[in-house]
Amino acid sequence: MSLFPSTLIITSSPILAQKKLLDYLSSLDHQLDNNPDLFSFTDYSIATVRSLKKFLSQKPFNHQSKIVIIPDADKLNSESQNALLKTLEEPGPDNYLILTTSTPSLLLPTILSRCQKVKLSSPNIKSTLKLWPITDNPKKDLDFAASLTSDKTQIKSLLQDQLTAYQQQLIISPTNKIAQIINNLIEAIDLINCNVDPKSALDYFFLK
Repeated sequence: MSLFPSTLIITSSPILAQKKLLDYLSSLDHQLDNNPDLFSFTDYSIATVRSLKKFLSQKPFNHQSKIVIIPDADKLNSESQNALLKTLEEPGPDNYLILTTSTPSLLLPTILSRCQKVKLSSPNIKSTLKLWPITDNPKKDLDFAASLTSDKTQIKSLLQDQLTAYQQQLIISPTNKIAQIINNLIEAIDLINCNVDPKSALDYFFLK
């Protein structure tokens, strides 16, 4: 299995992303656990991105290569994404970066252009999603937002689903309003990625 130095796995299925990731690791003779030559992101700060330079500059301990995994790369804010560009372009010999995302539209175009893109689809993924009704009446819209879920951890996924739905709608019926809604959804998701309270980010979207 051929693997480019910088690869982006695009799928809305975590199971498919994990399977593809394990296939890549196996092809490079790597394992996921207890691997000193593998760096997997759990913190998406710019400090973590900058620490990659030191990790990749060191010789591997037990393997012929070193690997960086960035799951849900869309969690990186703009500053962190910009800091990652040089590493994606020149990871160094026998170094590999593997990113995953379900929402490539949240990644900078310069990130996308530096990666080999692998798109995975699942037959279980819904082809169409119901669009949220947006009335431009603040009280009605905020009441609707409050009715969506009581679990804050679900809000980002709901926003990402709507982003996908409105992007599909934009292809079918391109209007300035739909384009603006897409921009507002991206802003709301960015707020959550920057640790803003998800409920506040959802309200921000509907108030916009």
